[in-house]
Amino acid sequence: MKMVNGAGEVIYYNVVTKHGLIRYVVQAASGQAILGRDRQRRKSRTFAQEHQAEAWIKRMGYRVV
Repeated sequence: MKMVNGAGEVIYYNVVTKHGLIRYVVQAASGQAILGRDRQRRKSRTFAQEHQAEAWIKRMGYRVV
């Protein structure tokens, strides 16, 4: 699912299977970075539970395009 924030930054939100478990991945569009834990700049961020991913997306101001 493609999402954008007020600054025009784009992320992709996907549900994937990693090591046999369902994970929720937020991935930055080309050339961008997203904030990870402790404010590090990362290309993607993985969450174990859906509500964690949704809370992060809401906190960062992203919405579905």
